Amino acid sequence: MNRLVNRVLIALAVPALLIPAASATAAAGTAQVPSIDQVAEIYEHLDGGSAYESTSKVFGPGKKCKPGKAIKGASARSATYNPDYTSGDPGAFEITGETPMVSVTAMKFPSAKSAIAYLHGYDKSAKDCGPGGDGGGSGGGSGGPKCKSSMKKIAFKLGDERYGYQFKMKCKDSASVINTLFTRKGQFIVYANVMSMDASAPSIPKSVDLTELALKTVS
Repeated sequence: MNRLVNRVLIALAVPALLIPAASATAAAGTAQVPSIDQVAEIYEHLDGGSAYESTSKVFGPGKKCKPGKAIKGASARSATYNPDYTSGDPGAFEITGETPMVSVTAMKFPSAKSAIAYLHGYDKSAKDCGPGGDGGGSGGGSGGPKCKSSMKKIAFKLGDERYGYQFKMKCKDSASVINTLFTRKGQFIVYANVMSMDASAPSIPKSVDLTELALKTVS
């Protein structure tokens, strides 16, 4: 079960984390992401805030958790949504379940077949990665922080293919909860990340709403 959990995390997280940022002007016709005003209708703490966007190539699965070659005709756009840090409200800097960190990545592939191959290829390549011990953080053993982690599946109905998980980690002096939702519709894939840095979990329904908004916006 722990090996399966590790594979799921890798399959979902690696595609978004291993895409190098490119200039925002580099990819005309890329997939689109929601605006800050649209996202703020779901997450009120982002009202009056800003979005940082970047575009990039999309790299296929490689070996041992490393990216492969860039997929011809595929592109990605990512956005991180920030509250208004100039408001003078100290709460703007808090990352909690009520005021989580929010980001979206949208990917466009030359065909639905290419998008499917990308998702399934990453799932297959994740077998080459280590199982990550007993799911209690990075590696177990002595010398590092001892953390407890758990994971549950998030069920939702969007697109042609979908994955959703809530991952919780609690260490001695810190805690975090992340909702990760991934869905494909035809040649498009959207990836939504909502994270708190305390023990309170971000709303799952709001995370689904964000994913639905991203799927409506992507094309």
